[in-house]
Parts: sequence; structure tokens; C-alpha cells
Amino acid sequence: MSIFFAAINRFLYFCITMTVSIIIVNYNTLHVLKPCLDSIIEHTIGIDYEIIVVDNGSTDGSIEVLSQDNRITLIQTGENLGFGKANNKGLEQAKGKYILFLNSDTLLRNNAIKIFYDFAEQYQGKLGALGGILEDRQGNKIHSYGQFPKMSNDMQKYLWTPILKGFRIYRQPTIEYPEQWMKVDYITGADLFVRREVLNECGAFHPAFFMYCEESEMEHRFNLHGYDNVLLNGPRIIHLEGEGGKDGKSSRFIRDTYRQQKSEYIYFKLTEPHWKYFLYRTIHPVLRLTVWLNPNVSFADKWKFTKQLYVSIIL
Repeated sequence: MSIFFAAINRFLYFCITMTVSIIIVNYNTLHVLKPCLDSIIEHTIGIDYEIIVVDNGSTDGSIEVLSQDNRITLIQTGENLGFGKANNKGLEQAKGKYILFLNSDTLLRNNAIKIFYDFAEQYQGKLGALGGILEDRQGNKIHSYGQFPKMSNDMQKYLWTPILKGFRIYRQPTIEYPEQWMKVDYITGADLFVRREVLNECGAFHPAFFMYCEESEMEHRFNLHGYDNVLLNGPRIIHLEGEGGKDGKSSRFIRDTYRQQKSEYIYFKLTEPHWKYFLYRTIHPVLRLTVWLNPNVSFADKWKFTKQLYVSIIL
């Protein structure tokens, strides 16, 4: 009798679980989401998976189209919760042993999910987040990983780099990419492959973030729990950065820059001692005034950003 019940339990387990849950957040990105879904279906073989799309209150007809797509599970939030909170909503319904957080503006070009899975199963150590080397449409390598936010990095990025560019003596640093794989601080949020057990232990995206830095903070927690974040050469994923939104370039730059700044404040508040957080809140707005050196941003947007910048010191 015990053998019978064991067999039933095993059958039920495989009925309600699967290997990979792919979670995609959508906010008015139907024009890129549809090709993304098609690329997953086309290239993913040899592994069972589900696709969960979390719609953040889109108004571009996404709901009408996605509700008719039987390839996906659709979750409607009714409002724009931001990137991390929406992913957490998808995680609540995910059945996979592994979770792939995937941007809607990505395209799979090979059996990337199976490659992620095979590496994760064979990794000798504690694996936290796993991601691939992202490409643009032309096949050029683009932002795929980074260092955890630090004040010294901001000094370099927002102060010394603009000055050196102004004197035309700036040299673009060489970005390292592995022949096979390498440990990094964090994997970009466009393609995060994580074992469900790691998320259960360390927690998923912190609800304080709306957009930007949420993956850095989560993967910082992975590190604190002894897990490695790894960049893997093998999966081929195109990231169509900037094609998800339709605002003007100048306005989008200011909006995204301000959101990133707010998220960096939250990151430092969650990860650093109080005195470091206070110092960062004091120095950082001064560094960001280098936006006035950017010729691609309109005067009106520069002025709007500057006002937001100094209000943020008080709030």
C-alpha cells in the first residue's frame, strides 16, 4: 500500500511541477513581447517549461491579445507595479524548479534555457543567479553583468569620465567576457536564471524598488548567503534595449536617470551602514549635475531633472 501511495505522490508531483518557469513582465511592450514569445517556442527543446506573463496595466491592447494566447499563463495586476513586484507576482504562481526572469524585449537565438539548466545542474558549488552574454541585433556584446553599486564607481562614472571625455582623453574600458563562464557581482535583470530553492532561502525582488537596482540588491543577498552569481558563455539572447518604450529619447533619458538614482538610494539604504547611506545621499546629487554636459538632452529636461535631483535630497 505504501508503494502505491508513493507512486501516486510522485505522479502528482510531476503533474503540478515542471523544470523551468519563465516569467516575463509586460507594460505596453506588445510589439516586442510577441517576437519574444515566438523565439522561446521556436528554440526551446528537450526541457519542460511554462511561460507566465505578468501584465502591469498595459493600455496598448496587450490584454486582448495575450488573453487569447494559450501558450502562456496571463496574470493581470491592473496597475504598473514596477519590475520587481510584478516578477514576484509571477513567482507566486510559478511551478518550476528553476525560474527564468526574462525581459519582454529579448529574443532567444538558440536553446538558451536548456543550456542554462544543464550548467546549473552540473555546477560544482552554490549557484545563485545565472545569466548569458547579451547581444544587440548586430551580434555585438552588450551590458550583461556589472559590479555592485559603490560610491567609487559613481565618482568614476559621473565625474571623472565626463571630465576626461571633455578633454578628449577618455579611453573606453575593456569589458571582460568569459570563454566558458565566470563569477560576477550581478547578472543584469534581462535574463536571470535562478533555482527556486535559492529564492525561497534568500528572498526574491525587494518590494521597495520600482525599477533599476532590484536585481543587484537581490543578488547581493545571494552573495551574503554564500551563492555565486555566474555569467555563462553559450546561451544566445538578443536584448533590444530601448525598444520597449516609445517616449522621446531626451525625456526617456531623464525619466530613467531619475528612477535609477532613486533606486540607488534604496540600494545603499538596504545594503550599507547608515553613515555611508547619508554620505551617498549628500554627494550623489552633485555628481549627477554632469547631465548638463550631455548634448543629447534638451535644456527643459536638464532643468526638470535638476529640480527633481535636489528635491530628492530632502525627501
